[in-house]
Amino acid sequence: MKINQFCLILVAFFILSCSKSPKELFDLAENNLKLDNADEAILNLETLLLKHPNDSLASKAQYKVSSIYFNWKDEILSGYEALSKTTKNYPNSKQAKQAQREIDYFPKFLVDKAESLRKKKKLKESVNHLMYLIDNYPKNELTPKGQYMLGDLYMNDFRDFEIAIQEYRKVINNHKGSLQEPHAQFMIGYIYANVLNDIENAKIEYEKFVRDFKDHELAPSVKFELEYLGKGIDEIPVLKHITS
Repeated sequence: MKINQFCLILVAFFILSCSKSPKELFDLAENNLKLDNADEAILNLETLLLKHPNDSLASKAQYKVSSIYFNWKDEILSGYEALSKTTKNYPNSKQAKQAQREIDYFPKFLVDKAESLRKKKKLKESVNHLMYLIDNYPKNELTPKGQYMLGDLYMNDFRDFEIAIQEYRKVINNHKGSLQEPHAQFMIGYIYANVLNDIENAKIEYEKFVRDFKDHELAPSVKFELEYLGKGIDEIPVLKHITS
């Protein structure tokens, strides 16, 4: 379709929408969502907000915009902006109270959403949510978990082991004392030993683990790995029966 034709269609759609009541626009948005037409639904709601900003449905429409951006389009910035507009423009509404709760717990939303997107194999979107958390909430208690999840994504989903090591390393460098720090250290050693077959670097990383986390629950596993680095199954007594 030519650009001019597309623009004419948009203008016609906007004019038609302007003639509708707030309830008609809101219902039209709901119907568009049922048809998975998220962009059209947003346009319906934005038209409602533009033409009827003081209507009783306006706060509900503004909050609904944020929900569409988060749940249909996976767009973090636009969703957060819509939440902020809900609290700013409709401060006394129940939607504003809900929006403020979501803003207050936004880091948890980002982690939960990243996990959900990963299960759906929407890996790029999952990474985007984790990166938003890391960049915007560097001191939040959930950020070490998000950083570790990022390493895990590159390790197990993208299978990009060099980047996985880099992301795990950021847990160690930026979140010392976190629950994820020893696990990240272990994973770096594990990748070198069992994926990249880099025995020299595996030894360095595992020895660092034993030195820094000698009482951790993973310490026995690390010591076992260190003892038999570079050896085949038939050279490890406890595993020798597997090949016999």
